[in-house]
Amino acid sequence: MSYELKDCCTGAAETERKTTVGITEKDGILTFVFTAENCKFYCPFKEYNSLHSKGDACEILIGTDPARRVYYEIEVSADNGLMIAKMTYQGEADGEVLLDIAFEEKPFVETDVVLQEDGYVATVRFPKEKILTGEGEIYFNAYRIDTAGGTKLDDKLLFALNPTMRRKFHTPERYVWLKDYME
Repeated sequence: MSYELKDCCTGAAETERKTTVGITEKDGILTFVFTAENCKFYCPFKEYNSLHSKGDACEILIGTDPARRVYYEIEVSADNGLMIAKMTYQGEADGEVLLDIAFEEKPFVETDVVLQEDGYVATVRFPKEKILTGEGEIYFNAYRIDTAGGTKLDDKLLFALNPTMRRKFHTPERYVWLKDYME
């Protein structure tokens, strides 16, 4: 089963840039398949562990910390660039999210991106055991960043499986239980 991402700020269904994510598990491997429509493919980063937030990307925030403060950010660009970091959410100050970011030195995630005429399909696979950040159940949220072909951060379009209702993805209270989305 695939789930449609919505406008991250308003929660409205997105029709022009429809994005779906399918989630499966087999033999301890989690697989997320994003289908992103209507993309102009702006991707400044193509190598491992470059921050992608300035380009088109699909992203998963996922962890098991019962306090939802420690989790992984896994992001893949439309050019199949990969970024993985362990995030420690430290709250907010003056409207900014405070994060301690520890980039993973060795990737434990496999990705594959297939460009299509009007979008892309990004597949992200990793062992479930690698994202354990505490003793709780797995929580996550899935996102898409689309620049509409532009390079300005303020112009990017944000989509979420469970919208955060603001222009930020790192919103722990909006993470959902993985078990509720498994196929």
